[in-house]
Amino acid sequence: MIPVAAAGSVGLRILKTLYKGKKWIGRGSKKTAEFAGKHHAGTSKFITGTSQKVHKGTRWVGKKIKKYPKTSAALGGAVAWDILDND
Repeated sequence: MIPVAAAGSVGLRILKTLYKGKKWIGRGSKKTAEFAGKHHAGTSKFITGTSQKVHKGTRWVGKKIKKYPKTSAALGGAVAWDILDND
């Protein structure tokens, strides 16, 4: 169990990881959209629209993590426990 005092710092670590992931997703989708734009115009529009929606979604999640760091830490711990538990 995560102590209450450590839950906030765990939430901030999750937030930092989220920012790194968002940056990686943004770079990858930009490169993919540029490549698709040279060959398939419709595909490029789809990728650009999808990346914008992903960006909005990650911003929303980031705001919720900042607003509720203890809850996000608890959810992150539950997901990690579920992944690591080999029942």
